[in-house]
Amino acid sequence: MGTLTRICITGAGSAVGRAAAEAAMQAGFEVVLHSRYGHKQSWPDVPEVLPVACPLDAPEMAGLLAGCVAVIHVAGRMVGTEEQFQKDVVADSAALMQAAAEAGLTRVVLAGSVAVYRAGQPGGNVDEESPVEDRPDLRDAYTRAKLAQEAVISEAADAARIGLSILRLGAIWGPGRLWNAHLGVRKGPLLIRMARDGQIPLCDINRAGEALIAALRGRPGVYNVLDDDLPDRVRFLNALGGAGPRLVLPVGWRLMDRLAGMRPDRPGLLRRPTLRARMMPTGWSAAKAREALTLRPQLSFEQLMGLARQHRGWP
Repeated sequence: MGTLTRICITGAGSAVGRAAAEAAMQAGFEVVLHSRYGHKQSWPDVPEVLPVACPLDAPEMAGLLAGCVAVIHVAGRMVGTEEQFQKDVVADSAALMQAAAEAGLTRVVLAGSVAVYRAGQPGGNVDEESPVEDRPDLRDAYTRAKLAQEAVISEAADAARIGLSILRLGAIWGPGRLWNAHLGVRKGPLLIRMARDGQIPLCDINRAGEALIAALRGRPGVYNVLDDDLPDRVRFLNALGGAGPRLVLPVGWRLMDRLAGMRPDRPGLLRRPTLRARMMPTGWSAAKAREALTLRPQLSFEQLMGLARQHRGWP
């Protein structure tokens, strides 16, 4: 890893944060494990691991980053109000970048999301050159926050001349995390599957952790981070087997698209831009990340699912 010795990982209590921390320790880094909420994690009691807790906009944040050469920014949120997303994802990211600049950091790696992309055309392929959403007002609060987060971090990195890598992670999955919103709508034992074809943009939790650490030695840039073997929805549900929903009601996404277009003010998947972004049958490419970050080949999707199901089934 060259001269990289100590790094900071924000959101170290989250699933992605823990995976990144484990990958960092395996790579021989000293790691400052940051939690905004004082999350207690059973990290090894060794000198190479320094757990800390404070708000990201706390005055002491720059001091906590002193001695680090890079920060991997994972902290955020998945659900909440518009105000919570804007504070915890956007404003806190701006505060972290100010602290990073004051501490003299040279690299920042952001755990972004493929949710920022605008829906393309059926049968198309989404890669890093695909357009991001230009109507965030028609998407959900999470997507709006991740778009704004990329913008504020990019602007701050340019101003401070910090090398920035944005890793647009797919839907995180693995042991205890077998469900994702690209499958459809779940109502108890029933799954309303709104599409069949196209790939689900999955990212195994270990792939996410590996990529975030690998980005420290790679060239700064924007990278999609996805699994090597991406299933369609039928293949995913078949792999779940008895751990999946008892009833599956298939509904064509084109029918849902027409219904969503009739009432643009409807929430969630009944809003056309959200429906298209999650359910339109498209392909996904992460070839750029695999090459630039030299990520290791993965097991097949079915093999990864088998390992994940050993820990927990249908969530």
